[in-house]
Amino acid sequence: MRKVFLLFLAISTLAACQGGYQEEQLHGKWVGVAVTEEGTPLAVDPGLIQLEFSPEETYTYKSTLDYREAGTFFIEANFLYTHDTLNQASTQKAVELIQLTADSLKIRMMEGEKERRLTLVRS
Repeated sequence: MRKVFLLFLAISTLAACQGGYQEEQLHGKWVGVAVTEEGTPLAVDPGLIQLEFSPEETYTYKSTLDYREAGTFFIEANFLYTHDTLNQASTQKAVELIQLTADSLKIRMMEGEKERRLTLVRS
């Protein structure tokens, strides 16, 4: 009986640790409200950063300097993976989802050796 309880406890703990977010939570349009690098705000207009996620697991991304991406996405645990099919020689990218609620999205990523954080709100 004790072995069954320990097995149940281990499986429950593993399931809780593998929680994460659901793709449906991302669906819709998002606009940037803050961008920091190593904790310091970047001198960019965060409102130019826009993400849109569709139920068909596709996304579009617009950023400063007229940069654009579009392609497919998926979530695994607390990571958002994107594959840009718009730009040639693109590879799969991963960013960490720090927070995802009904109205806000916080992402952590690395730009070279520096940590960058992006905060977006649902538009």
